Amino acid sequence: MALATAQFALPKQAPTEKERLPAVGKLWVTIKYFHPYLAYRDIDWDKALVEALPKIRAAGNSAEYRAAVQSMLDALHDPATYAVVKGSEESAASLKIDRQPNGMVIVSQTSGSPTNRKQASELAKAIASASTVVFDLRVPAGSPDYLSQLLDDDGVSKELSRVPLDAPPQRLWIHNGLTAASGSTLFSDYHSAFYTKSGLHLPNDPSAQDRKVAFILNENSPLPAIGSALLANGKAVVLAESPHYQISGVETAAIPMGEDVEAIVRLSEPLVSQQVRTVPHDNALDQAAAALSKPLVTPSANPLPAYPSPRPDQAYSDVRYPSVEYRILAAYKIWGVFRYFFAYRDLMDEDWDDIFVRFFPKFIAAKDAREYNLTIAEMVAYTADSHSYIRSDELTDYFGKSPVGLRLRLIEKKPVITQILDEDATKAGIQAGDIVSKVDGESIIDRFNRESPYVSSSTPQWHGYRVMQQILNGPEGSMAALTIGGQDGRTREVSLKRASSYSTVLRDQRTGEVIKLLPGNIGYADLDRLTPEQVDEMFNKFRDTKAIIFDVRGYPHGTAWSIAPRLTAEKDVAAAVFTGPLSLGPDLPLGDMLTSTASYFFVQRLPTTDQWKYKGKTVMLIDERTISQAEHTGLFFEAANKTEFIGTPSAGANGDVTNFVVPGGITINFSGHDVRHANGGKLQRLGLQPSVTVAPSIRGIREGRDEVLEKAIEYVSK
Repeated sequence: MALATAQFALPKQAPTEKERLPAVGKLWVTIKYFHPYLAYRDIDWDKALVEALPKIRAAGNSAEYRAAVQSMLDALHDPATYAVVKGSEESAASLKIDRQPNGMVIVSQTSGSPTNRKQASELAKAIASASTVVFDLRVPAGSPDYLSQLLDDDGVSKELSRVPLDAPPQRLWIHNGLTAASGSTLFSDYHSAFYTKSGLHLPNDPSAQDRKVAFILNENSPLPAIGSALLANGKAVVLAESPHYQISGVETAAIPMGEDVEAIVRLSEPLVSQQVRTVPHDNALDQAAAALSKPLVTPSANPLPAYPSPRPDQAYSDVRYPSVEYRILAAYKIWGVFRYFFAYRDLMDEDWDDIFVRFFPKFIAAKDAREYNLTIAEMVAYTADSHSYIRSDELTDYFGKSPVGLRLRLIEKKPVITQILDEDATKAGIQAGDIVSKVDGESIIDRFNRESPYVSSSTPQWHGYRVMQQILNGPEGSMAALTIGGQDGRTREVSLKRASSYSTVLRDQRTGEVIKLLPGNIGYADLDRLTPEQVDEMFNKFRDTKAIIFDVRGYPHGTAWSIAPRLTAEKDVAAAVFTGPLSLGPDLPLGDMLTSTASYFFVQRLPTTDQWKYKGKTVMLIDERTISQAEHTGLFFEAANKTEFIGTPSAGANGDVTNFVVPGGITINFSGHDVRHANGGKLQRLGLQPSVTVAPSIRGIREGRDEVLEKAIEYVSK
């Protein structure tokens, strides 16, 4: 679907818009992830929102607001999902029992004395004396549905059937993490499923007579459990004067929308067809009597798809600057996904709902594609997750696609050149250990501060590293004007060409031998470059060494699964604890429960191998570049043989990544698992902690030394 690109001056926000639009977002998200129809029906839920938003924003009163919300809900074609304007609640109700000459009894609810046990007994006697019964359950908005409740009293419901009855089973749409929108290499076990719950079993009275029963509903009165069971077993007919109604057993959520508007949302659907016929208000009783004069039909099984196959999310990549309705949609999705599927929401510094409310006006006010993309990046940065990385053409242009041929790191809080890849830089006299002070005429401190709010980071050490990796970037083929201070005291103005080809070279953190023997009979393996195919070669080479130094100052190639089993002879070694969000339903206030969540839990164990085991000491070099799989490698080695860490704390971000898309061709990654040490110790936002702390210095860089490796050699040599 193409997005409208024409932008107009936005109308002044209505006094209620600040509260109204976030409430609509909560409703939209609840339906998107928990309404069963969205699991398998071809419903364009994005379109429903986009078309309703102008009416929602322009609504001048509660009735118009309700109608606008209902126009969005109409896309579901679901009688159990609708919006109402709440009425003033009455405090009491009484029964009216009307006995007809033909043996029919009509029971309805009127205002008066509250229901009690005496009324239940009176109702049971009336049912026992009738050949057919019509229960008129219609009540005004806000009135308590006392009659519906009374019908589920055991003494009353047993009079309606002489055989036991089961209400139909219900199924819900639930989520084990969020299935990734794109990327075949991402973790594939996040999935959605249907969860089936058995229906309520209702007692019976063998002495009761079979009789035909009819129920009349409106949108304010639910069909009671006995009614649902009778309908499912072909012993009742149900009529509704409204296209919207509720049936007991069908789980729903009531979402307050503000301005006396409330939305009722279906969360489950029955596995048995439940036919309800809509009738006019004025002759509903006549229609009920006519229906009871005919044979009743036993419903068949509800032919529902067995597996969820939701409509794929759209990124709307054809327009970088979507219309305001699609920007609002993006805000809703970002809030909803991190609300229900982000594994580390409890570690955030601020409440996510508060962040959503604070950022929402920025999505509306964003004046162009860049401002819109930066708003998203800034909001996502509050997740404090280094895996929360945003990919979009607009942000690539803003931060710059291509690097220069220099490796830059924060050493002693200064942007220090640690490696030179561009020969022109060498010819200009640039050396490792030089410090960059300006980029394209902008102070590097100012550029760092300008880019920082848009980078999500679990820890300060990763944040500094991540910004340094892009701070010199610019358009492909452009010239970077750099001001660089050298160790000779001179300041040089240098122009270096940016090229995307440097990205590949910069991926490897080091050069030289990947596997080598160090003096003192110490093995060294660079896991940033070691491949799984080289693991056996490495162990054969290091078989008789006194120690191995594993250098994981970078990102490994999945070698932990073949190395760790060679470091222990024990079986069933716990390596890491995984938890993750299990979304069984919307997190909404219910009764005295303000909030609720669910999660799954499992302990990962080390793989096993029959190959010989290494008995020497092992250490692992870590720093801010050690992230995700690199940190998981640390957990494996720690569990296998208590490998010790040397260096500085790692990045503090682990957990299988998933992603989603929002309008403007924007993909957002984030952590879907909470991963911890085998003893339950925290890793996220903390990092692996070294037992021996040592950091590189500017002086060491200038002297060509690797001070962390030197300390490791000293440590294992003792």
